[in-house]
Amino acid sequence: ELDIISRSHSNSINYINGSYSRKMSWTFTAMAKRAGELILPTIAFGKDQSPAYRLTVKPASKQDMPQGGLFTELKVDQQQVYVQQQLVITQQLYSAGQLSAYAMKPPEVSGVDVIVMALGDERQYTTQKANQSYTVVEKSYAVFPQQAGTLQVAPALVEARIGYTRSSVFSPFTQRGQTLMARSNELQLEVLPVPADANMTPWLPARALQISEQWPQQPPRFIQGEPITRSLSIKAEGLTAAQIPELARSEIDGLKQYPDQPLLNDVENDNGITGYRVEKIALIPTRAGRMQLPALEIAWWNTQTQQREVARLPARSIDVVASSAPQLPRSQSPVIAAPQAQAPAPASDVTIQQSGPGEQNDRWWKLLTILLGSGWLLTILLWTLNSRKIKSTSGQQPKTRQPSKKQYYRQLARACDDGDPNACRAALMAWARVIFAPAQIRVLNDLQKRVPADMAEQIQRIDAVLYGGQQQAIDFALIKQQSRRLQRQAEQPDQQAAVLEPLYK
Repeated sequence: ELDIISRSHSNSINYINGSYSRKMSWTFTAMAKRAGELILPTIAFGKDQSPAYRLTVKPASKQDMPQGGLFTELKVDQQQVYVQQQLVITQQLYSAGQLSAYAMKPPEVSGVDVIVMALGDERQYTTQKANQSYTVVEKSYAVFPQQAGTLQVAPALVEARIGYTRSSVFSPFTQRGQTLMARSNELQLEVLPVPADANMTPWLPARALQISEQWPQQPPRFIQGEPITRSLSIKAEGLTAAQIPELARSEIDGLKQYPDQPLLNDVENDNGITGYRVEKIALIPTRAGRMQLPALEIAWWNTQTQQREVARLPARSIDVVASSAPQLPRSQSPVIAAPQAQAPAPASDVTIQQSGPGEQNDRWWKLLTILLGSGWLLTILLWTLNSRKIKSTSGQQPKTRQPSKKQYYRQLARACDDGDPNACRAALMAWARVIFAPAQIRVLNDLQKRVPADMAEQIQRIDAVLYGGQQQAIDFALIKQQSRRLQRQAEQPDQQAAVLEPLYK
């Protein structure tokens, strides 16, 4: 029958002429819910009991309200909703006088379990109603019922202070305003269960839902071994970002996928909440050729048409270009092929000729001439080499030498000691192209196939940290240890070759 607006308590003690008294008071401010006769019940305090009190509540009239009065209303955007569908409740406060202060409480919802979210700040504007100008204060809430049944919204109470002036020469100052209270209407509506023909998991009732994708460049360019980020965005009007499910992903041969943490955001407007979910995925092709990214689909329920719909992102065919990264030169010494000896002619084809004394003398002279010419040529060659050596020692810079296997390993070991995933990945690729055949190591996935399983797992974690945004522990010490073992195996043929005598000195 009554709404308790406020309550207070006071305590006083009096001591007069040896007489001691104590007084305790409780003060309640209440507002009647209806006009008519009301009876206040008795209140017991210890052995004492207050008498009942009868009061008469008169209906409000325009004369009791300054300049037309104060009232409030509750409105909803629809009279029927499904479970987990958004319902927007708007509370409006109308004031015909000068509104100096006010207090609005959120609506009280009962009957079913709900989630209530405020939609932005309060809004103020002026409107006309029944030939009367009003200042309107409006506040909206998004309500998501969690079960079927009857949803009830209790009348909302508002308190406002309305100030006005008396245009009189005897009272030129603004008079103190009047504090008024008002109660809104009551709301009641049905919450429907999930339709039997919905055929979707999870249940997504929304006004609109769509999927889109973004690439760093249009059209996207795929290169073997190089990461490219695909951003998938889901926009759902009437749903929060927490309600939007994760997109399904399937394994694709020749393509590594490293998803990042999704970005969730709720945007509030006059129509309610629009949820956004953005999923970023780093894609790394491990081979060249044509691949296909499968289509993505999300089933949802259109609350405008009352029908099941499917938001779809069509499949995409991609062409992966082979890696064009330059191959590092190997440090192994070049192998000099021995000249092949010519087979002797058959005995039947050999002709033996007898030479005379004159021919033998000519032959000796020709041999002597060849020896003297060879000596002069050797002298010129030695002189040229010696002069170049003198020039190089006198200030000419020596030719740049290619890094050795040990230098590549030292660079890798330094990156492992620093615990730098980016530097370790680059050093691994450079070291692998030296240890193995350069044509066999084009991307990091090629290296994983040629190292022990525990080292391959740590290399996989490097890509997950760099391109997947994942927090994973990388065992750099294991990478360093296993690469050292592979380094020693690769150096064994070189050590054996250094012991053998060269074929040509």
